[in-house]
Amino acid sequence: MKFCCQKSDDLVKVFTDNILSTNRGFNYYVDWTNIDGYKDFLVEIHAMDILIGCKESDFKDNFFTLVSKLPNVVLLFPFLFGLAKNEREQLYKGKNKLTIIQDELDCADHLVYSFSKGINLSDEKSIETYYDFFVQMGLKQLYQNIIEKSTFDYIVGVLVGMDSNGRKNRGGKAFELACQPLFEKICDKYQLKLLIQKQFKELRKYGFDISEDVANRKADFILLDDKKKAAINFEVNFYNDTGSKPEEIIDSYINRQNDLKSAGIDFALVTDGKCWITASNQLSKGFRHLSFLLNFYMLKHGMLEEIVNYVFKIEND
Repeated sequence: MKFCCQKSDDLVKVFTDNILSTNRGFNYYVDWTNIDGYKDFLVEIHAMDILIGCKESDFKDNFFTLVSKLPNVVLLFPFLFGLAKNEREQLYKGKNKLTIIQDELDCADHLVYSFSKGINLSDEKSIETYYDFFVQMGLKQLYQNIIEKSTFDYIVGVLVGMDSNGRKNRGGKAFELACQPLFEKICDKYQLKLLIQKQFKELRKYGFDISEDVANRKADFILLDDKKKAAINFEVNFYNDTGSKPEEIIDSYINRQNDLKSAGIDFALVTDGKCWITASNQLSKGFRHLSFLLNFYMLKHGMLEEIVNYVFKIEND
C-alpha cells in the first residue's frame, strides 16, 4: 500500500481504522539483553551454593570459610536482595557505600558497608561485619529455607523481575520498545545509522549544523546516512487517554519539524492510541502540516520504507 501519495482525508481514515489498543510488545516485559552483570562473578555464584540448605550448626563456619577464601563473594550480596543496577555499579566502583539506619536503642544510628571490587576481608572481625549484614538482610533465611538448588537461577530470576517491573518509566517507553525493531530492520537493510535517545548535538560530528535551540533536545530515534548528509528524526508516542489534548500534541510537533528543517533534518511523528479516535480534525491538521505522520500500522505496512526511500533518495541510487 502506498501512503505518501494519498490525500490527507484518506490517510486519516487509514489511521483511525487501525488504531492500536495496546502499546506493549513482547520486548516490553523483559529485555533479556539487560539481564547481565552477574557474569563477572560466576565462580563466586557457584561457590555460594555451599550455603544452600546449610544446617544452623554449620552455617556460620561455612560462611566464614567461604568469605575468607573468596572475599569477592560479598559482591554478590547486592544481587541477592535486588539492588538496582546503577546502585550496584556505584558500589563496585567505590563511589558509594551502602548505608543502613538502625532503629534499636543502644546501637549506632547507621551502619556502612563497602562493596567495592578488591575488598579486603582478611580478619575475622571484618568477616563478622558481613555475616551480620547477611543475617540482618534476611539472606541467611534465604539460603537455609528458600533457595533449593542454585544461586545462579535465583539471581537470574531476580534480574528478570527487576527488568520487568522496575525500569524507570517503562510504561512510557513501551511504544518506543514496540517500534524500535522496525527501525533496526530498515537501518540494517539500507546500511543506515540508528541513534536512539540521543541529543541532536550528536549530529554535529556527522557534519550537521545544529543550532543551540535544538542541540540539547533528545530524539527518540534518528536515522542517518552521514555520506549523503541526510537524517530524519522519528518521534514516537502513544496516547491511550482520551483526556490528552490532540491540538497541543500536533502543534508541538509542527514546531519541532520547523526547528529541524533549518538544520537539514527531516521529521516524522509516529503516534497511536485511543486519544486519536475522536480527534480526526487534529489528525487532518497533522497530515496537512507534518511531512510524515503515521501510526504503528502504517509504520509496519510500508510507510516507513516509503519515508526512508524518499529522505535518503534510495530509489534514485
